Amino acid sequence: MLNDPTTGKIVVLMGYGGVIAVLIGLFGISRSMALAGGAGASYTSIAMVLFVALVASFVAGFGLEYGSTEAGSVVEGATLQGVALAIGGAVTLVMGVALTLLGIGIAVDKNFHVIVSALLIIAGIALVVSGFVAGDAGNVIEMVAWIGFMLGGLILGGSSIKSSS
Repeated sequence: MLNDPTTGKIVVLMGYGGVIAVLIGLFGISRSMALAGGAGASYTSIAMVLFVALVASFVAGFGLEYGSTEAGSVVEGATLQGVALAIGGAVTLVMGVALTLLGIGIAVDKNFHVIVSALLIIAGIALVVSGFVAGDAGNVIEMVAWIGFMLGGLILGGSSIKSSS
């Protein structure tokens, strides 16, 4: 990233911007379910608060990684990347809990397709487990979790758009 700060900034902005946008969408869905007061409201109200914390954490990680593109030295850049990585470890666990709670809330409320709740629950549990499994196995579990998160988010977003039109 130090060799080409402009490209580094674009990559960091696209990566973090995309995840932050999805998390804000999941916050909105959690909020609407919590305010509706249905059977899954108790789960989604906790998920809603966790999604707010996740957005703040991702913004902090974005700032650290964005700053590393303009670091004065490799040591400074590595320090910023190390702090961003440490935040990412905690984010993985919190995000896993939030996705699991949202998935349970959707399953209990039955307001979206069961595949969405299954994807979110599987992704959430996989994220939590990946935080405790080291090496290649942990990386594979985390990759499965991120794929489940994105698929669940896409299907949930598409369902929300379809139902509101």
